[in-house]
Amino acid sequence: MIFSKSFHARLAGFLFLGAGAAALAVFSCSSDPASTLGSEGDLLGSEPGAVVQDTIGVFDDTTYVMNTPIATAQNLEVGLDSLYEHVIILQPGFADLAQQPLDTTRTVLSAAIHLTTADITGGSYPVRFYGLGNKYTEGDAVGQLDSLVDADAIPDPDEANSIERALETSTGVYPIPPALAQQWIRDADSREAVAIIYRGVDERVALIPSQETDDQPYLQVRFTDSVQRTYDIRDDATLYRPRTTTTNLIVSDGYPRRVFVRVEIDSIAKDAAVHTARIRFHIVPGTVVGKSPVLLLYIPDSADPSKAEFKTGQRITEQAVTAGATFIDFPLTNALFLILQGTLKNTGFAIRCKDENTVQRQVEFYGTEAADSLRPRVYVTTSRPAVFD
Repeated sequence: MIFSKSFHARLAGFLFLGAGAAALAVFSCSSDPASTLGSEGDLLGSEPGAVVQDTIGVFDDTTYVMNTPIATAQNLEVGLDSLYEHVIILQPGFADLAQQPLDTTRTVLSAAIHLTTADITGGSYPVRFYGLGNKYTEGDAVGQLDSLVDADAIPDPDEANSIERALETSTGVYPIPPALAQQWIRDADSREAVAIIYRGVDERVALIPSQETDDQPYLQVRFTDSVQRTYDIRDDATLYRPRTTTTNLIVSDGYPRRVFVRVEIDSIAKDAAVHTARIRFHIVPGTVVGKSPVLLLYIPDSADPSKAEFKTGQRITEQAVTAGATFIDFPLTNALFLILQGTLKNTGFAIRCKDENTVQRQVEFYGTEAADSLRPRVYVTTSRPAVFD
């Protein structure tokens, strides 16, 4: 390629100017004061803000119970494990009455709840059937089990109205009083849910196919005019009830519990820049149930757990609890900064299981009543704004 003389002249000029600029840059940098961002005498010069590493306390740490059972599993469970009592909830449905309205005028001769008791081991499996007095729809809370008494039990009319029953692998037919079935059919307001509660002391759990399967439970009724009807169980679930109490914090599912804490955010200057922040919870050894349960941290829309808004809010992050972990950290950097700026509400932080009401699991944390080294803490690095000359 051939270049003209004018091109070479221009090139030389560019190189000279570039070298001059570089030299000027070197000399300019060398004259800057060591402690400022601008050059000496520059109005933009400033002192950087102080960087602070701090540990912030947690208060108002509480565990709140949701009482919503697992309603989407393939199996219903009744029995005991080392931590929980498993209770089956059944809600008979009567949608077919719209097509068979004359059933409300018929007289019930016999009725029975049918369960495909597919997995019962250990011989006799003692249970009781209880009427809960309220309807159950999947997603509802079930909180009335503690108030059940013998009078709430549904007797077996084929066994001299005994309230003691035993689950059977062979038949799976559990009679109920004809008058009770009659009441359910004729009075929509009386169609209460049924709880099946284990009455043994051995730790074992029976599995029964739920309405999510082809072997779903149902109520079968025979009338005095020989007409027979089958009414499907409309909704069903397994509720897990803890067998022990603790002052520690617990996040769980099956028996859904959420942890709520407040952080001493007022100790951070509102104009501080948050570089890093995390909240740490120490795990109580031997209390993790489930395979690497995933927990979700969020800012609730309300700090009042009695309100529906407590269950919703600004999601922050999710973390899995790995096997053998002794603590779990949730990043808080952006959330803390936005709270200080007033963009997010300062309504505390809540932790729940991801995809709540799907599988039995739990994680137990030490709370503020634990030893100082085990209490929940927020670790934060901030800096103050720069001071300009």
